Amino acid sequence: MKISFRRGLATVCAGVAAMVALQAPASAAPTVTAATTIPIQMQAQEKSNWCWDASGNTIAAWWGYSLSQTKFCQVAHNESGSDCANNQGYLSDQQRVFRWLGFSNVGSYNSSGQTLSFATIKSQVDARQPIGTRIGWRNGGGHMHVLYGYDNTNGATTVYYGDPWGSSPRYNQMSYSAYRSNNSFTWTHTVYGIKD
Repeated sequence: MKISFRRGLATVCAGVAAMVALQAPASAAPTVTAATTIPIQMQAQEKSNWCWDASGNTIAAWWGYSLSQTKFCQVAHNESGSDCANNQGYLSDQQRVFRWLGFSNVGSYNSSGQTLSFATIKSQVDARQPIGTRIGWRNGGGHMHVLYGYDNTNGATTVYYGDPWGSSPRYNQMSYSAYRSNNSFTWTHTVYGIKD
């Protein structure tokens, strides 16, 4: 009975699809988009200062490694035991873990306001290499993100970034110029070229 229902449903769906295709105007152009994203699974940070940890661990997970955020922190900060201190970290701490995991390239580290061009972001995403970024809040302090996509449809320059902060959406997008500097933050540090 289920097989018959499935076949009938498939026949109806195929018929509807054929009718829709026949009714489409001849001048209809396919929708073209230049958006490209890496399907990362952005992690939420487990402790208030672990944005660096969740972002770095997201990149490690993209390359197939399965670490708890506690283990990621322990390797980065040379700690042991069943927990790891809720301390701030750096993109260089992420690189330390990537090195420990045996990555072939732990990435190039740009600091002091050295951001990437949109073309470099595009080439990194096209190569399926997520980018670690650090932003500085206008009111003080910093935060870490993962750049994982871009869109240059119709000349737009949009970047897609993952945010590990608990109450923030995990997946976000913003114009490239706004991501570099806006009323809330400035992009300050980068690790790119990360490859297992």
